[in-house]
Amino acid sequence: MKYLLQICLMMMLSSITLQAQDKVEDAPLKKKKFSYSSGIEASILQFARISSTLKTVGLKTIPRYTYFFNTGVDLNYHATNSLHPFTGLHIKNLGMIYQYDDSIKHKYRVYTLGAPLGIKWYTKNKKLMVKAGVDAALAFNFKWKHFLNDKKVFKSNEFFSDKTNLLFTSVFAGFSYSGFAVSGNFYLNEFFSNKNWGSVNNAQLITVSFGFNLDENTLKMKKSPVAKSAQ
Repeated sequence: MKYLLQICLMMMLSSITLQAQDKVEDAPLKKKKFSYSSGIEASILQFARISSTLKTVGLKTIPRYTYFFNTGVDLNYHATNSLHPFTGLHIKNLGMIYQYDDSIKHKYRVYTLGAPLGIKWYTKNKKLMVKAGVDAALAFNFKWKHFLNDKKVFKSNEFFSDKTNLLFTSVFAGFSYSGFAVSGNFYLNEFFSNKNWGSVNNAQLITVSFGFNLDENTLKMKKSPVAKSAQ
């Protein structure tokens, strides 16, 4: 009789445990409301629209390419499965190059710390992401160089310079596919704040960046078959 009671008690405990496990498995998974993703723009190709007070013949801009230091992180809000409003923090190396008379060349660069505000749209399989929005960035360091016949004759830099605008605002749009990202920015304000400084009195930047958008969806897609079979 004693052993029979022990067996019945064990069966009852087993039944209760199985029912509890079933309830846990059947419970819906709690979806994330926020997630982080990288905004590594890596390579930025930059163009400038300029006008000058000088009537110099042959004034022209040269496309500028930078790969250092352009990076950042996005904070995404999962409003729906497809729509994710986002913001973040990004550091960019922005600038322009122009020359005239085939002998004089000027290079200008600012480092900016910016906060985008936009929205991302994902396809159902999460491979394709399209984004658009606005960006406001603080220019915290300005460097300029002058060249004569390709020989550097002057170089200087300033923190929070009054020669450039302190705030760089832009509108942007872009996409990423399986993590590879392309985006473009059109800057709304002029590069220089002091029109009496230098030979260019108006300059606006247009940039195209190539890089990576790494988030949890990209990492899941990049898992190797070996890692999957090991799970």
